[in-house]
Amino acid sequence: MLSKTAENLYWSARYIERADSIARLLEVGYRISLIPNTQSGYNNEWESILETSGIKDDYMLNFKEIKKENIEYFLLFDARNSSSVKNCLKNSRENIRMVRTAVTLEVWNAINLCFQEIEEISKKKYFSRDLPEIIDWIKKQVNLIRGTILNTQLINDGYDFLILGTYFERADFTARIIDVKYFILLPSSSYVGSQIDNFQWSLMLRSISSFRAFKWAYGNKEISSVKIIDFLILSMMCPRSLFFSIEKINHHLKRLKLHYNQKSKAESKIHLLNKKFSKLNVNEILDYGLHEFLEKFLNDLSDIYSNLENKYFLG
Repeated sequence: MLSKTAENLYWSARYIERADSIARLLEVGYRISLIPNTQSGYNNEWESILETSGIKDDYMLNFKEIKKENIEYFLLFDARNSSSVKNCLKNSRENIRMVRTAVTLEVWNAINLCFQEIEEISKKKYFSRDLPEIIDWIKKQVNLIRGTILNTQLINDGYDFLILGTYFERADFTARIIDVKYFILLPSSSYVGSQIDNFQWSLMLRSISSFRAFKWAYGNKEISSVKIIDFLILSMMCPRSLFFSIEKINHHLKRLKLHYNQKSKAESKIHLLNKKFSKLNVNEILDYGLHEFLEKFLNDLSDIYSNLENKYFLG
């Protein structure tokens, strides 16, 4: 496979996953904004959403002030935001269009139709009351595209790059959304373990479609931050956990190593990270510091991607 083809497949899948992630971040902001806040805390959860998505500077250049409706539009449709949902879907479509013969007709149609529909949605005047409906539409479209890839693509090296794009982005997003909850949204350290704390954690679970899965895994016992950290970082039963994403990346990089009969630094490093996660427990993470742990994880993930890029995309 040509390096450019591999890169296009990887980034098309990554942009699709990013569109889903942005929608879920918006849902976190929307759900948490329904909770009465305190004067002592981080009073603007919408600003924290901008921080998490890494686009606060771009937003402030265009809008000057933190305003809920402007943030929603900027994250959904604004052409000036390279990570808006509309731009993510546009970029995914463009990457796939350049390698049309590497995907099935069904995959192309699903991505193309999704972009055409968001084009039409974005032409209408945006109202904040429409946010839940738009978020629901985005999640449904992304699930349709994912299902089409899983059920129609040939399981070859092209498929490996599509799946790698998905799970690199998912691991990055899960780490960031845990961090925004634990490090930013909680009003005060005195609230840790309180009813407010646990309620925010439950809302976060719902926003990443993991609330019922969590209940199945832990029973109908009280929700606690320790259990949720275990579920979203270390559980192999949760398809959005960091460990699950690492395992998927490890599996598909190993497949590429066997397919091309060549070793890679990316495969070696993800293998070590996978081994490390298999031995971790929640107490070790908390002793290290959750924010520091997530920050290191994101740096490790970025380093592994750089190795992947150098090996397969830069020729």
